[in-house]
Amino acid sequence: MPIHRLLYCSDIHITGTEDAVRQQIAEIVRASEIRNAADDLTGALLHTRGVFIQALEGPLPAIEATFERICCDLRHRRVELLEFVQAEARTFGAWSMAGIRPDRTIRKLFPCLEAGAAQIAEPASAQATISLMRSLLIAGAGEAAPLPTSPAQPAG
Repeated sequence: MPIHRLLYCSDIHITGTEDAVRQQIAEIVRASEIRNAADDLTGALLHTRGVFIQALEGPLPAIEATFERICCDLRHRRVELLEFVQAEARTFGAWSMAGIRPDRTIRKLFPCLEAGAAQIAEPASAQATISLMRSLLIAGAGEAAPLPTSPAQPAG
């Protein structure tokens, strides 16, 4: 079955203290890990400066159903599809869903994270964003442990 990849951004619409917002986002990541594993989806959710940037990979029906739920979720505002392609392989094959919250050091290295999602609207930038997200996960900015690697789903 072909693998598809979707990349979108949205404004975070979660209220409360900074700690309460972080907790709610962590709960979103945990719930997504469980649901995505059941739906054969992998991906990562980057959240910074009031913006979500998420990559999802997997079978087309699961991608479509998940993105529809996201578009209807009131915790997202101004959802913008940045890329939707058939992929040769999974980039986030080791994670059913990983949360990424860049620290200040990473933001200094990648100023596009300070500028917000508007900087990644072009396809070449979408690929750069996906590469950046994977690099952040590998560097330890992730909030989720990788999935165990199996022959059916190699770490990507």
